[in-house]
Amino acid sequence: MKTSFLLGGIAAIAVGAVFASSATAGSVKTFKLFDHPDGSDNPPPYGIRLDGLFGDSTTTTFSFDTAEGVTMRVMEAGNGSIVINISGVVYGGRDVGTAYDLAHAGTGKYELNYTYAYNVVTEGTGWRVDPQHMENGGTFNAIDVNGDEANFQFNLFEEPNTGNPFKFLQDDHRLQNQPEGGQGFWVGRGWHTFVQGQGVAGTQDFLFIGTQIVPLPTPLALSATGLLGVSLLRRRR
Repeated sequence: MKTSFLLGGIAAIAVGAVFASSATAGSVKTFKLFDHPDGSDNPPPYGIRLDGLFGDSTTTTFSFDTAEGVTMRVMEAGNGSIVINISGVVYGGRDVGTAYDLAHAGTGKYELNYTYAYNVVTEGTGWRVDPQHMENGGTFNAIDVNGDEANFQFNLFEEPNTGNPFKFLQDDHRLQNQPEGGQGFWVGRGWHTFVQGQGVAGTQDFLFIGTQIVPLPTPLALSATGLLGVSLLRRRR
């Protein structure tokens, strides 16, 4: 596990570096992510499900609605390539009905860093992966759990050939009977796994909603706007 984690961490760092260096070559959109209100094992609500993560068959879920939060960045480069990165802090563990098993060593906070760098295409106002690619993935690392964080470090991989690729669309997926329905939320969903090359029992997927974060004008942009206004005023005079 430690060797696998190290390789996964190196891969995640490399993808992150590519993402950062490429951001200047195209547009970057940022989204704030939240738990989907219609998860199959809600309550407690969650944004990512990883059944069997702790070596058993129990339902295992993690909430995106933490103080630190989870964000998604979509980088569209000038050459047509698209990279999606989901990162932030989640909280959860074994689901014991309406709450988490607070006595289990793996219950607590994890840092999620997941990148879709292959086969991402646009669909409407959102994006999807077509087809799924095993090299899409990232890391899921304990940062504050009941037990030893070193024992709860995982790699995640997109699971190919499932018919459930990652999508992030404004299509009200499973929101029709929820207060969030019709409010313009994007819905993210897609299957993945933590055992590369094979599926595992239970459900492992994303299911979350998101809203776009519109960046505030920078002082430089405001300054430029002000200079433009002065220029136009002078021309009118």
